[in-house]
Amino acid sequence: MQPAPPLSPVTVPGLIDSHAHLLRDSAGLAFPGTAAAVRAFHRQVAGQGSTPMDVLDPPPPAAPGEVAGRLLAGLRRAAGTGLAEITEMGMREWWYLDALARLQAAGPLPLRVRIYLASGLAGQAGPDEIGARRADAGPWVALDGIKFYADGWLGPRTCAMCGNFDDEAQDGLLFMDAATLARRITPYLGSGWRIATHAIGDRGIEAVLDGYELAWDGDLAAMAAAAPRIEHASVQSGDLIARMAACGVTACIQPSFAVTDVPQVSAALGSGRSAAAYPWAALAAAGVRLLAGTDYPIEVLEPLVGLARLVSGRSRRQGFAAAGSAPPASKTARVSCRSPNQLKWWVGYFPAQDRANADV
Repeated sequence: MQPAPPLSPVTVPGLIDSHAHLLRDSAGLAFPGTAAAVRAFHRQVAGQGSTPMDVLDPPPPAAPGEVAGRLLAGLRRAAGTGLAEITEMGMREWWYLDALARLQAAGPLPLRVRIYLASGLAGQAGPDEIGARRADAGPWVALDGIKFYADGWLGPRTCAMCGNFDDEAQDGLLFMDAATLARRITPYLGSGWRIATHAIGDRGIEAVLDGYELAWDGDLAAMAAAAPRIEHASVQSGDLIARMAACGVTACIQPSFAVTDVPQVSAALGSGRSAAAYPWAALAAAGVRLLAGTDYPIEVLEPLVGLARLVSGRSRRQGFAAAGSAPPASKTARVSCRSPNQLKWWVGYFPAQDRANADV
């Protein structure tokens, strides 16, 4: 009997989550459990003149081998949902990267990991260290960019709005104005780092777009080539959507938000502004570059649930049904993958030979 030929790597279709907090959750670090806790944290940080991405994580919760084991279990769980790649959006300490290096020394990871460094960690380390870390990240890990934070969240009423919330006499928190954001991101622009900024409210999104235009000195072609991101981009007017398209800014959306936030939208924004929430269809129609992510563990990790919610407004998968359904503005019944300006939904979902002409 002839010996079996050696196994060789193959490339297969997979799913990509462009915004998650899988490493942090897998390590066992808790997220704020209630809207009140998030609100208190946001107010505390704003009062200190800082941002949530400048608050670093505590020391490792266990010995190095145990931390690596926890991350491996999380990566295996993610791979089990069909994910081939995940982006950790806002890594706040280097011990995560050390644990991933330990795992890579033992063999391939269950899926590829892209990482955006938290602005506080990048600023503390300095350009030389983050550059060296990027060069030595390993074959399964890529340090891609830096994440900043402009405003808060809708649920705790801390996202920065152009007018007061419908149920509160206040308009949220803006952690950084445009000039501050531009000053902080400019040092990274010449070194190949991608820029991503959390912004949910319309005032927050406006400040980020203003900051990006300042940082790129109004050169829209250069900005479009760099493709800076806005994470969430949840509540915005038609004018803001048009600016995003003109500037070549990428919106990383979370389709589950439009389903699970249904009770919050009407209470926070009222009937007059609710239509501006989660305008996925309008973003796609305007030609805004779109990525999609889960924001796990804020939302479920399973990407097909998010895909169903994007297309039909809800998921009928057992265990993932929600009480609400996304409004029509948040549903994109036909998602084209023909154009680079259309939604790149977990790139790799289609086999390579079908990707050029595929529709969901």
